[in-house]
Amino acid sequence: MSSEPCFPPPLRVTAGDALQQLPLHDVAGTRTIEAQGLATVPPRTLMRRAGMAVARVALAIAPHAQRIWIACGPGNNGGDGLQAAACLRQAGKNVQITLLAEPDRLPSDARGAWEDARAAGVAFVDAAPALTPGDLCIDALLGIGAQRPPAGRMLDSILGLQHAPCPVLAIDVPTGLHPDTGTWLDDAAQGTHAVHAQHTLTMLTLKPGFFTGHGRDACGQVWWDGLGICRQGPADAHAVAYLQGACLNGKSHSSSASAALLPPYASHKGSFGDVCVAGGARGMTGAALLAGSAALHAGAGRVYVGLLTSDRRATDAALSLQPELMIRSIGETPGAGVASACPWTTSTVVLGCGGGEAVAAWTETVCLTAPRLVLDADGLNAVAGSDVLQEAVRSRLERDQVTILTPHPTEAARLLKSNTAAVQADRLGAAQQLGERLQAVVVLKGSGTVVWAPAVSPEPTSVPMRSNAHLCMPLLHRHLPLVHLAGNARLSTAGTGDVLAGCIAGYWAQLTSSVDTHSTPACALSAACRASSLGVQAHGSVADGWALSETLTAGAVARHIPRLHVGA
Repeated sequence: MSSEPCFPPPLRVTAGDALQQLPLHDVAGTRTIEAQGLATVPPRTLMRRAGMAVARVALAIAPHAQRIWIACGPGNNGGDGLQAAACLRQAGKNVQITLLAEPDRLPSDARGAWEDARAAGVAFVDAAPALTPGDLCIDALLGIGAQRPPAGRMLDSILGLQHAPCPVLAIDVPTGLHPDTGTWLDDAAQGTHAVHAQHTLTMLTLKPGFFTGHGRDACGQVWWDGLGICRQGPADAHAVAYLQGACLNGKSHSSSASAALLPPYASHKGSFGDVCVAGGARGMTGAALLAGSAALHAGAGRVYVGLLTSDRRATDAALSLQPELMIRSIGETPGAGVASACPWTTSTVVLGCGGGEAVAAWTETVCLTAPRLVLDADGLNAVAGSDVLQEAVRSRLERDQVTILTPHPTEAARLLKSNTAAVQADRLGAAQQLGERLQAVVVLKGSGTVVWAPAVSPEPTSVPMRSNAHLCMPLLHRHLPLVHLAGNARLSTAGTGDVLAGCIAGYWAQLTSSVDTHSTPACALSAACRASSLGVQAHGSVADGWALSETLTAGAVARHIPRLHVGA
């Protein structure tokens, strides 16, 4: 298809091991890498390579297509489409192009690609031709630099792509999607003015917006090609985040940090940490039980559930449902004897699941005593409504007490005194802002769950630890956020957030029990981040692996949370 040297084919982004990561780059970082690449090769080289890469993916996903329609915009993204058309025509395909620009007004590289397409015999048409389900459309309308909502003939072409009966392959980014944030360029149109592709081929870098917000719906299967510039995968330089639990072409690995190892034979329930769940006010005990069940299935040695009610009937009913849990009735307010009901000062504590208004009275006490705190649901709402409680959370890190916040976008908006739309418009930025404000690890739930942690020392610890010292090695690179690939809309059901909080706590309790109690604050934060990320991965993977014909409930998710292996 070209005289260019033969480079490895484009690679698919797929689920990998829980600890595998791929760097994500925003538009600015991508432009920097692109400029560096352009400086090392002759003119038009990258566009020729991009066109070849698009053609290779097109032939891979629609090898029997009788007709390929390419909608090309007025910039270099359109040039990539024109170059792909020339390659596909040389491969014997019937290719038709709708070009939304006069050829003499194209950028120089794109003009050269237009000449190649004409020379190859590509047909130019004014609108989408008649297509069948076996054919293919290619979106080459707008690239990563687009900022304004599409209109006019551009919008007409987008609608043509939307209504096509065959798959759509987007070049670099689906037109109408912001590559940095995963938001729509025309937010008011709610995605109706954007391309929804089944496949997206991105060049040089992976963009964070592909994997969070609306990105996963818009992009479909993401492919990556380094254009001969990045030969080993996307570069770490200039990354703004990392995609957690992902790899290229299914090349997962097993390492000492992720191998499934059996616990030592000389173990006991105290070897796997304790979790205390405080929540389950009257009429909402189910939330606390779900969190407790998830912590138990995640592998915590002992799980206490302190119900925020004095109703013994609720306690007895809970015990009959979950006899493995140590159920306590701790009442709506802290009082004498409560401290002995659950080991608050030595356990990983989950506060807020089904806590209702009663949880507010407990929050300051728990903030002062719990060494590790997962704050969820009503616990987050209590903190959002009180400056005193916000300071109680913020000051914990000064006492080497670590906090994990697990908000959904609306809860995050309350904590930031903002609104849900603003949080969703910049999910990575919102997670960082919230974490900095409250000095906590943040798990911002949603499509492409984001985990962010406050800055820690690059050296996790200098004191002797047990054999699992690697558990304290930081997951974060330069304290960049992690975007998670695992999970889908099946988790959009009542109680799954409680399950996630319990799962994170169960993993965190075990990670903490695996290292020396004198490890540094940096190690404690790294363990919290690791527990958060592993919890999100495990929680999402249950949904990803669930049979399509079966309903997924929160209780089922909790029961299928995998135990944390000591090598995780």
